[in-house]
Amino acid sequence: MAASSREIVMMAGQLKGMGHEAVCTVSAVMVSLPHLNIAEYVKCDIHLAPLDLPDGPYQVTFEGRTMKVKKLGGDWVDGLSERI
Repeated sequence: MAASSREIVMMAGQLKGMGHEAVCTVSAVMVSLPHLNIAEYVKCDIHLAPLDLPDGPYQVTFEGRTMKVKKLGGDWVDGLSERI
């Protein structure tokens, strides 16, 4: 049985929240489970989002998945990888 693997992948994302929509780049940790033939994302970081987005809760969509994130003090914080 093959072991799971983790890798950081970069992809395009879409942010929505606080009355705004914007594109961004997402780096996410992808966990592959070869014995189940699935892969899932367990953490994501936001990059290259517009600087003028206000602090608050957002949803980021990438690769058909949506996760909660938050902009806090100008920095992006993973929303504890809560799936929507």
